[in-house]
Amino acid sequence: MRREEIEKKLRELDTASINDALKKRGSVDESIKSIKEGDFLCGPAFTAKCCPGDMLTALKALEEISEGEVLVIDGGGVTKYSLFGDLMARQAKLKRIAGLIVDGAIRDVKGIKSEGLITFCRNVVTRAGTASRLGEINVPVVCGGVIVNPGDWVVGDDDGVVVIPKDKVQEIIHIAEETLKREAIIREAIEQGKPISKLL
Repeated sequence: MRREEIEKKLRELDTASINDALKKRGSVDESIKSIKEGDFLCGPAFTAKCCPGDMLTALKALEEISEGEVLVIDGGGVTKYSLFGDLMARQAKLKRIAGLIVDGAIRDVKGIKSEGLITFCRNVVTRAGTASRLGEINVPVVCGGVIVNPGDWVVGDDDGVVVIPKDKVQEIIHIAEETLKREAIIREAIEQGKPISKLL
């Protein structure tokens, strides 16, 4: 399945159905949420493993990331220092990336929103991180307790974020589609007055 087809099919799903298809193994920590209600994030991961409280690796990743990819920043869950701000968001939008996930903190939320960059993070702070220690780019990272490999598919919505291993994406899409079909049947039965307790 081509990348465009994968993205189209994933955009017809939601993180809840994908999580069920993954048998509850792909959801990142529930503290990582979108900064804007209603945003939908979808794309293959480009990863950055930052040194604690230092944004240099994220800056370098912005130079190498490609259009349509999701920048996944492993900040180790540190939330005292920002790893991403509005100027970085401007560069990200010019590169047409699909969005951003930070296991850590960001700042300049108003500016990031004005750029229209879909952003998920653990916290928002005022204090900028340093930019002096280079970590690793496009290597396996941990984001919200889930291992993310470069090229894994990342989907985010109001419920949270899920990570789909790239070698299982077609299988997961199929299972999630079947789940939604079953739920549609259940929903119709509920509309007909049947109790949900007898339908599940």
